[in-house]
Amino acid sequence: MRGAQVIDGTNDQEIFYYLQKLGDDILLIFDRLFMGFILKYKIMYLRSINQNMKIIYCECGNCITEFGLRLWELGVDGFICGIEKEISFPKAIDKICNGDRTFPEIISDMVKSGEKEDRRRISLELTDSEYLVGMYMGKGYNTKEISGVTGLTIDSVRTLSSTMKRKIGYKGPNDLIVLNQRLSVFDVRSWAC
Repeated sequence: MRGAQVIDGTNDQEIFYYLQKLGDDILLIFDRLFMGFILKYKIMYLRSINQNMKIIYCECGNCITEFGLRLWELGVDGFICGIEKEISFPKAIDKICNGDRTFPEIISDMVKSGEKEDRRRISLELTDSEYLVGMYMGKGYNTKEISGVTGLTIDSVRTLSSTMKRKIGYKGPNDLIVLNQRLSVFDVRSWAC
């Protein structure tokens, strides 16, 4: 993109700082794990900085359905999967820059058919309990340890863990470690979700 300014922020504070200084149209591209477990209020904050801003999330490989639905519900401008394919990524960016909301076909089809309503619960923001379980999992705690620390039953921890993983598009244990490291820089645990 000609004339584009690239900001490589390592945490939310850096991104928010630079965005305050920019004007006009802004295109923000985040990887799936950027901005942590809580997206709703952060996306609202980004929109308050600039209503014309385009917010896009990217992912290597296939679409993570529940995470894609969550992004749809939160009103982002696009979720581009398979970014390692050199041809499709720039085309998707161009479509978004031209005003099209771009999501993988599976997400668009689910929204059109109304199927997303069946999955609405797992496309919403994380609950406080899911967030708490995710934070401990990211620190390396197992189910029994989380149960002991939080006072939740082992079955509750398993259920919360499963739902939380679908909401964040969990692919493996490293996802939670990465999220936890990013959140330790900018602690948002006091935010009510």
